[in-house]
Amino acid sequence: MTVTARTTLIKQGTKSLPHRASKRATSAALKRRETINHNSKANDGDRLLEQNLLSTDDGSGENPWYFMFTKGDPLYNEYMASEWGIEKRGDNALFEKLCLEGAQSGLSWRTILYKRQAYRGFFHDFEVEQVAKMTLSDIDKILSSNATGNDMVVRHRGKLESVIHNAKLVMDMRNGTLAEEHSNFSDFLWNFVEDRPILNAWKSPNETPTKTKESEAMSKALKRLGFKYVGATTCYSLMQSCGFVIDHPYNTNEWKAALARLQKRNGGFQDRCQE
Repeated sequence: MTVTARTTLIKQGTKSLPHRASKRATSAALKRRETINHNSKANDGDRLLEQNLLSTDDGSGENPWYFMFTKGDPLYNEYMASEWGIEKRGDNALFEKLCLEGAQSGLSWRTILYKRQAYRGFFHDFEVEQVAKMTLSDIDKILSSNATGNDMVVRHRGKLESVIHNAKLVMDMRNGTLAEEHSNFSDFLWNFVEDRPILNAWKSPNETPTKTKESEAMSKALKRLGFKYVGATTCYSLMQSCGFVIDHPYNTNEWKAALARLQKRNGGFQDRCQE
């Protein structure tokens, strides 16, 4: 990919940002503002450039590029600034992210982000060993809880049961009962990017794909092992948020900060800026 010296925004067809939008949204415009992966209508990027909302290489923009969908939401801004695109490892941390990405399917990420503490409370902070010991009766208790609002998880039995199901498979991986060469979940997932983060150089947020060959391979492997709610788009959202790939728009302040981190990283990274 050939890129210019500063960020430019181009009109694309239907592309996506870092999290999927709700299929049930009554207002596509509203959901585009509050989700990361979403279906965009042509000229959002141009409008943002005109409004000076996209931070560029010359410092003309005061707000981070992701204000286009966080709209200044404090919790969402904190997540994007301190978590999204930052390298994350460890079975528990990646297991949590996989579960939350699965929970987000069909909803906005903002919804799940505000319920994250509730999920952690009901699922033992996503400690894999503890979650694997849970039973379907625990799911019954969760669904019958009097908790409401952000203190309650999304009441979807299939997604909730999949958390326990997937935890058991992670434990099987640890115990060597799955036909995999990796003895932990973290190494297994990072293997799909050869243990080196991928730095992309999208000219516009609208160029960002919903899935890639790496996320499709990850999804296929997880499904083969029996994992649930692990589609290629879900896997790519995990990869974006956990630093497997860096999808900040090219030459924004966030992209340059990521580049600086990667240049200091032991083991290097995959630079796809010129592909």
